[in-house]
Amino acid sequence: MLTKTFDQITVLLLTLIMLAVGACGYFKPQDHWEPRIGPQEVYTDAPVFRNEPIVSVHPADAPASAMTAMLFPFQVTQPMDKPLILGRALGRVFWQTWNQAQVFPTFLYEDETIWPGLARALALARSKDVDLIVRGEVPYFLSGGSKGTTSLGLSLEIYEVRGGQRIWVMEHSGRMEPRPRRDFIVAHHHRRLPEEPAFSIMTVLACDMANHVGMWNNNWLQSLPCPK
Repeated sequence: MLTKTFDQITVLLLTLIMLAVGACGYFKPQDHWEPRIGPQEVYTDAPVFRNEPIVSVHPADAPASAMTAMLFPFQVTQPMDKPLILGRALGRVFWQTWNQAQVFPTFLYEDETIWPGLARALALARSKDVDLIVRGEVPYFLSGGSKGTTSLGLSLEIYEVRGGQRIWVMEHSGRMEPRPRRDFIVAHHHRRLPEEPAFSIMTVLACDMANHVGMWNNNWLQSLPCPK
């Protein structure tokens, strides 16, 4: 009888711990726990910590019809090794996120072209018959890999091709960080980082920014469900 009661208490405590972890925003469908004798091992994916994007310039009115756009690889302005390679990779993640969200009906990525300056970029955009130019800068980048803290900042500008006017200016930033194992009576909680945290961060930042531009360009009735 005492053994049965102890087993029931153990199951109840484990259930409460799992619910507490989920209530804190760290428990996702991908998370799992490994059944074993003794304390259970619970793994949850690390969240992306960020605030809302800062929008300093935006259009007063929505377009009459959805506009098309092209994106240049991001400029990594922080001194580092191989900034062009990183800028192309981060730009591609951003482009894929906005393409999947259908922010623009046509969204080109000039992944083999570095930012040529506004005048040449406008000329190239006109030759591609698109309405907007999207360009971004990464002024801050810290890579901690799968074991340390990774953070990055992103500045985004959007230009109207016809008049060459800058119509959107946004800034955003995010970070992913590890946390020591948390030990409970019946479980150990581990925070799991991806192999390339920078790409996960960029996906989330791009999604947050897509909500602003997508609602303006497409008259979305509800925002995208961005990852937590």
